[in-house]
Amino acid sequence: MGGRPPKLANQKTGAYTKAAKKAQEESLPIYQSQEFEPPADLTEKELEVWNRLVEIFRGTYNCMVSDADRDLMQLYCRAKVATDEADAALKQDPKPYIIVPLGVDKDGKPKTTAKANPNLKKRHDNALLCLKYFNELGLSPLARARAGVKGANAKQEENIFLKFMERNDND
Repeated sequence: MGGRPPKLANQKTGAYTKAAKKAQEESLPIYQSQEFEPPADLTEKELEVWNRLVEIFRGTYNCMVSDADRDLMQLYCRAKVATDEADAALKQDPKPYIIVPLGVDKDGKPKTTAKANPNLKKRHDNALLCLKYFNELGLSPLARARAGVKGANAKQEENIFLKFMERNDND
C-alpha cells in the first residue's frame, strides 16, 4: 500500500482537475468477492480480532485488501492480542518497575533490584506493530488517503463533499 501516490496534476499547468481526480477514482479496482478464510492456527482471541477485521473490510468502500493479504492480517491479529494482554497485565500492576530478588548477601539479608516492567515494552512494541500492519492493510485514514480511496464507508448513501466539489455555476 505504500509508495508514491500517482500524479493527478496536469503536466502543462500543474493544476489538479476534477476530470483527472474522477478518472483516478474510477480506475481503482473493486474487489467483488473476498472470502477471508481464517488460518487454522489462530487462537480464540485472535479469531475474534480476525472477525472484527473482516467486518471492517466488508464495510469499507472499495476494499483494496484481498485473500492474498491473509498472512498480514494474521500478524495483525497476533500483535493486537499481545497488546491487549500486556495492557490487561498493566491494569492489574501499573508500576513502571518490578522488584526482582537476587538472592542473599553475605549477612543473610535478601538482595533485590528494580527492573522495568516487561509489560510496558511488550505493549509498546506490539502497539507499534499493530499501527504498522493497520497502515499496511490500508485501514488508517492516511493510508486510505494515499491510496486514493473515495470514501471509508460503503453504506454511505451520498457524499456531500464530492457533490459540493462537482457543482457548477448553473446549480
